[in-house]
Amino acid sequence: MTKPYLWQDPAFPHFYSNPAVVAPLETSFKQAVTELDARISKQNVGFADVLTEEIVSNSEIEGVLLDRESVHSSFVENIIPAREKELGAVQLTRMALKHQGEALSHDLLFEMHRAILLGASGFPEESMGAYVGDMKIVSGTRIDREQTIIHEGVSKTQVHDKMTEFIEWYNACSSKTPLLNAIQGHIHFETLHPFCDGNGRIGRSLILMGLCRDLGRSTPLALSRSFNQNLESYYKQFSAPLDLTQTVQNLYPVFLEAVAETGRILELTAYRTKVSDQAASLNERQLKVLNRLIDYELRGGFEGGMNNTKYQKMTDIGDRTALRDLSQLDERGLMVKIGQLKGTRYYLNVPHILER
Repeated sequence: MTKPYLWQDPAFPHFYSNPAVVAPLETSFKQAVTELDARISKQNVGFADVLTEEIVSNSEIEGVLLDRESVHSSFVENIIPAREKELGAVQLTRMALKHQGEALSHDLLFEMHRAILLGASGFPEESMGAYVGDMKIVSGTRIDREQTIIHEGVSKTQVHDKMTEFIEWYNACSSKTPLLNAIQGHIHFETLHPFCDGNGRIGRSLILMGLCRDLGRSTPLALSRSFNQNLESYYKQFSAPLDLTQTVQNLYPVFLEAVAETGRILELTAYRTKVSDQAASLNERQLKVLNRLIDYELRGGFEGGMNNTKYQKMTDIGDRTALRDLSQLDERGLMVKIGQLKGTRYYLNVPHILER
């Protein structure tokens, strides 16, 4: 007999967990966020980079690749993204942040769905901004002809009532348990799988929205970026039972990593500001390399550090000029020189990079 989906369990959606196990994790998570916010208040930086990485990563998990520059410009310069898929992804995150202090509703979810499907094709008009039910997630390809249903969402006849149940839970849950709420809400929403597409992206935006509400903050954490770097743990939650104790334990490090990742992105944002402040005293080559290294770090890191040879290749200059440029960056405190002779490397003067 086929194992029933979680929403088919007679006890669904009555999730539960062991408070003795979960409470210390909640305390630790909230403390990590408090410490991050204390650092943020001292740095006085904007959140454009965090928002950009969150939006890009949220879509990337679903295999939807966005143009970072287009997404980033929408926050820094308020430029409307040229392509609809970037515009929709930006709008989805803006909605989550704008409405985080308000009650969730069917209408808001429908609005989110219409945003995420901007520019999408192949979906019937009546399924845009509406629950459809009976959604099947399959593995396999048309070539091998052996598709297997790996998940089936709630039925068309039940989807509205089940989503009403979810919304009522979301609006009533206690702000004292932000970690548990985020995990429980995501599993609850994703197992229902109410929309024809975009369930994952909307679900992760609801996590962002709920955490901002529960933690009393208007700024996001780099959650999708952390999920994207821990996909095995992320997907494992969807096979969880109604007892969420083990699932919370498994995902707790991923949420902590999201806090740490937010801090790392903000350090790079503060460094970008520092470079901008000194731009008048830097040449075009130096600015080009520093900004490229910042982008590399935001996208996963720059392995091995900068050396004379790499600098020459990036700027198409000779050995002596490269050495002079790098030495000046070291003297100005924008890069840190480590090692000697052929082992000399230069690193961005950013705490988490120097600690690696």
